[in-house]
Amino acid sequence: MQMPIVDNKTITIDDYTLTMQILKPAGFVETAHYPLLLLVDGTPGGQMVSEQFRVDWATVLVSSFSTIVIRFDGHGSGFQGTNLLHKVRRKLGILEEKDQMEALRFISKETYIDKSRMGVYGKAYGGYLATLLLSSEEFTELKCGAAVSPITDFELYASAFSERYLGSKTDSQKASLAHKAGLFLQKQYLIIHPTADEKVHFQHTAKFINHLISKKANYTLQIYPDEGHFLHSDGTQQHLSQALVNFFEVCFRVPEILTEEPEEEEEEDDS
Repeated sequence: MQMPIVDNKTITIDDYTLTMQILKPAGFVETAHYPLLLLVDGTPGGQMVSEQFRVDWATVLVSSFSTIVIRFDGHGSGFQGTNLLHKVRRKLGILEEKDQMEALRFISKETYIDKSRMGVYGKAYGGYLATLLLSSEEFTELKCGAAVSPITDFELYASAFSERYLGSKTDSQKASLAHKAGLFLQKQYLIIHPTADEKVHFQHTAKFINHLISKKANYTLQIYPDEGHFLHSDGTQQHLSQALVNFFEVCFRVPEILTEEPEEEEEEDDS
């Protein structure tokens, strides 16, 4: 497997210069058209863009399935000053979603991006953001998304985190994903959740699925019985990686164009 080409670009948002990391296939050709996958985290203080060496399922998508993968750190991210970090206070999910949309708009202007094949992935708070982005009515180009252990209702999450960044109970209710359930009818949405997740309890997914069912939304659920937030079994880790690769590989397939064969005209018998 050939390692991806790593490219960095900068985006200016609200007078902040922010970095986007772009992973391209080793045989990248500027004139070709590639699917795009956005990896999001967005947890206050977190960092996605770094020089850390990674070989994971996303690397497989880049190297084996010619996918462009991007990471972007916006408002609320760490290691870029306390001012940017604390911008999300009482605005949790709003600025981060806006930043990631801006990153998608920026990269989708590149001629090598196939805008009909774009997806998003996130875990925990990143799963919350990925779900927000996939269900966005402002940016509708995302075709599919996967969320692992997504936070769907901040009233069910750690109170210290929810109260610090959201404040009142009313704000927590506004941040819930329940009101987004009807926006997945034309999307491919994969939810993955270990049943013994001690950080983001399975109740988040169970409660959200009730809303998805009531809206007749399109979704796929994958559970890992008795596994925690961080999967300890090697077999389970491999299964998760393969499930994600398979999901996005199917999503990013170029649709076959069916052409009708012209009917042969029957020759008239002159005799």
